[in-house]
Parts: sequence; structure tokens; C-alpha cells
Amino acid sequence: MLNRFLLLFVMIGVGDIAVAQDSLNVHHLFNWQDTTLPIGDGGLQNRYNEVWGYAANGREYAIIGSTTGMHFFDVTEPTLTVQVDHVPGRFGGAGLVHRDMRVYADHLFVVCDEGPSSLQVMDLRYLPDSVHVVYDDNTLLARAHNIEIDTVNARMYTCGGSSQFSIYSIADPASPELLMDCEAYFPWWSNAIGYVHDCFVRDNIVWLNDQDALHVVDFNDVENPVIIGALTSYPDQGYNHSGWMNDVGTLYVMADETHGSPLKLIDATDPSDLNIISTLTSGVDPTSIAHNPFFTGDRVHVAYYYDGYWLWDASNPELPELLGYYDTNLAPNANGFRGAWGVYPYLPSGNILVSDLQTGLWVLAYDAPTGIQPASGPPPFRIAPTLTTGSIRVQTFKEEHTALPIEVINATGAIVRSFTLAAVNSMELDLSDLADGSYLITVGKGSDRYTQRVIKSSAR
Repeated sequence: MLNRFLLLFVMIGVGDIAVAQDSLNVHHLFNWQDTTLPIGDGGLQNRYNEVWGYAANGREYAIIGSTTGMHFFDVTEPTLTVQVDHVPGRFGGAGLVHRDMRVYADHLFVVCDEGPSSLQVMDLRYLPDSVHVVYDDNTLLARAHNIEIDTVNARMYTCGGSSQFSIYSIADPASPELLMDCEAYFPWWSNAIGYVHDCFVRDNIVWLNDQDALHVVDFNDVENPVIIGALTSYPDQGYNHSGWMNDVGTLYVMADETHGSPLKLIDATDPSDLNIISTLTSGVDPTSIAHNPFFTGDRVHVAYYYDGYWLWDASNPELPELLGYYDTNLAPNANGFRGAWGVYPYLPSGNILVSDLQTGLWVLAYDAPTGIQPASGPPPFRIAPTLTTGSIRVQTFKEEHTALPIEVINATGAIVRSFTLAAVNSMELDLSDLADGSYLITVGKGSDRYTQRVIKSSAR
């Protein structure tokens, strides 16, 4: 573990730098940067890359990638932040730009897209004491550009790198297994979809950011994936970099990694008919670039090259409202890449983690309530699958419950089916006779009402 006195030495002067940052309704709580880390690329002048977060046992952690590996910080009290561990990457130093990471089942999965690297899996359950590496191997993949994890189905999706778009079972985090290498197995993949830069996945439905288009693919059967939607031409089209969906599945925000190209808010209720509702932009400079967006509720959090962290309210997607921003990098806008890379807005405290290519780790706070209540247990219900030819299952996690009403509501708001969940744990609903389209399934009533969007499609 890094000596805490060394951390304090590295941080000297950081507070003075942050005072001059341009901001609106957002202030900084902590910034860490280590100028002794090697520069990865001479043109980028980068030392840092992706950021992610983790919370357990009442404590919060920031995880940031660098040119040497992974850095772990206890940010429970941001002004008293300490680095609790550092795990070297298989590859590092000059030539290193990309690391990406996700957390599943108290394990951190890490990839790199340069050099002779590997897939690393780290057990986080010993924090704040230390991080334990439980897997470090290049047999399954040596490099990947980005990863995404379906936490419900214990699947990891890798984008780019040495294995291109592939799917792995991580049911046992310390022993990942390859399920499918799409480009190698499906002859049609390279022409229909091609290189996938990043993706968003929920309940085996994957939204692919594949450079020049957006494709939505059903992977319920990994050996027989089905393209169920695509957006191949749209205004202000650029390099389709990444995207994220809101909790209820009605909006998808997409970032084109192209100078001046705005973020797109997409109606996600029907993947077979994707439409852009509105666009978002920092408006700071024609060279500004949206990099990585995320949703919490109706709020869109974005890491913006040059312009820092930006926050919008998309509760009215036709007229999204700017809530705030904080510039993490004072370098002037230019035709290149500087500034904020990643953002993680899911800590229970509501504090926001941002990584900056040149200025390191930032812990920010929005000057209005954004706190997310820590989960006290599993959600009360699970409704799956969210894409079906007709059959779905409603399952309750409540130990005791009375009979609960279930309603199926179509796109016009009309109740088209009614059921009752009796004193059992689950039941099957048959929607096969309904027209194809998007429906809301509601369970319960009043303040105890749970809602999930599902899509009924016979084209499978």
C-alpha cells in the first residue's frame, strides 16, 4: 500500500489549482494527481484514464486507472481521502492510454488496450486494508478497449482489443469463461456491425456503439443473437463512442467522440424505431467533445473533453435543463484530447467521481441534493425478460405480501391486461396475443408500485 505521507506530499498545491476552476453549481471536494507517474503518450500528455466507484460496509471508494495500473482511494470523507492500494497493470508506462473497468459481485474487472496486457480480476472485499488479485491472465484476452457487465446475468462483454466483441461468463469472478467471440463465430458480424467501441447492456439486450452507427442486439441466446434495432444515420453524426440508458428504459444518451458533435437523447421505448428526441452540448467551444455519459434517474452526467464534468436534467427530454458543470482542466480548447475522461455518479453519498487525462482524480459535489439512498436489499420485484415474444415472469423478493394487482399498460396509457399476484413468489404472464410494441408492467399500487418497461416482439 502507498505510504500515506507520500500521498500528502503528492497532493501539495492541488487545492490552490482547483480554486481557479470554472464551475456552475458544482464544487470540488478532493483532487489527486501524481506527477511522478510516467506520461503514456507524448501528444496526449496523459497519466490517467477511466474511473469507477465501489461502496461497502458504509465506506466509499474511488478507483482510477493510470499509466502504471489501478489506484484505490477511500473517499468516504473526501477531505480526508487516502490511497489504500495500488495494483500494477501487466503493461504500463510509455504507450499506455486505455484502461477500462467494471465491478461485479465485489470484484473489479480491468482491461487494457495497449501492449502485452491481460484481463485482471481483483477482490475488493478486503478494503480498506488491501485489494487482492485473483485472476491475471491473457489466455482469454490480451487486450480490450472497453468492457460492460450485465450484473443480473453475470456476463461480461468486451469491445475492441485482441478478441473484438466477445461475451464471457463471470458467474465465478475468479474463473471467467468465454461464451462467444462474435466476430470469429458469426460470418455476418463484420459487415452488419463491425468494430464495437463500447456498449451498454441490460437483461441480455446490448446497445452497441460501433463507430458509425448504433445497433441493438438481443443476446438472450448467445449462439443466435438477433439485431432488433439500428440507428445508422442521424444529424450531427460522428464517431459513435458510448452511451447509457436511464433506469426505466425510456431514454438512451449517446456520445459521438467528435469535435463539436452534441450528445443525443434517443427514445428507447422501441428499439426497432429509434428516434433522436433532442441534443445536449456544453456549447463552450467548437472543439468540445462529449466522451462518456451516464444516467442517474432523470439526470445525465457527462465527462466532457476540455470542458470537465457536466450535468443535465432530462426529465423533459424535449427540453433538457443544464444543472451544473465543473472544469477539471484549465488547458485551452484545441483540436486534440485533453481533460475529463470518465465519470462515476453512483456513490451512495451522491458525490461524483471524475477522472481527467492530465489532472487525475476528482471528487465533486453538486450544490443541490443528488444523494442516492444505499440499497437496503434487493429490489421488491423482478420482471423479465424485458424483450419477449409473449411470456414474462413477475417475481417478488418480499418475504410476505398480500395479493398484488398487476397491470399491462400500452403506449397510449390504456390498461390492456390485468392480473393478480397471489401469495406466491412468482407467476408467468402471457402477452402473446398483444400487438408488438412497448408496454409498462406495474405491480402493486400507491407508493408501493413497481414499474418495468418491456417490449413485445414476434420478430425473433
